[in-house]
Amino acid sequence: MDTGLYTCTATNAAGNASLSYSLHVQAPPQLWIGDGESHLTAVANTSLRIQCHTTGTPPAQIQWLKDGLPLDGQDGVVVSEDGGTLLVTRVGLGHQGLYICQGSSWAGQAQAEVQVSVHVPPSIEPSSVDLAIPEGGSASLECLASGLPAPDIAWYKGQEQLSAGAGLALSGDGKRLQIPRARLSDAGSYRCV
Repeated sequence: MDTGLYTCTATNAAGNASLSYSLHVQAPPQLWIGDGESHLTAVANTSLRIQCHTTGTPPAQIQWLKDGLPLDGQDGVVVSEDGGTLLVTRVGLGHQGLYICQGSSWAGQAQAEVQVSVHVPPSIEPSSVDLAIPEGGSASLECLASGLPAPDIAWYKGQEQLSAGAGLALSGDGKRLQIPRARLSDAGSYRCV
């Protein structure tokens, strides 16, 4: 680097004189998130840590934004003293969005951004678990599953995975299993996963 102390010296038969300059070269900040990620996925009810790395002289002052707005005192969000780390203590759907790390110094400004998506683990609402229907009658079994992204649903009778056909009908999203004309062989234990 060219930063340093520079001295000019003038000399003649009568003596010498000198003048020193201290040169400080400033480099604009450069910022990046983590290992250069542009997208992060977090699971609801866990924590999320986002690192913002910076280089440049002098060191940049860091500010965080979410969806274009400053992240000052948002619930459950903690920023480290140096600004380099953002911690979401308990992730919720409201934490989904575009996070921007902005750095500024006398030498310039820069920013890095990362899109955060939140996934919600699958859950199934309890429903009637004991059904009795007459032979030839119809049965409809529901699997009220939710999650983000929407979970894939599979139906089992005992250990055997079921598919549409052979007297069974499945709704497009897999949440409903229908037995239009029940036979004695349809009796048993059904489960959705």
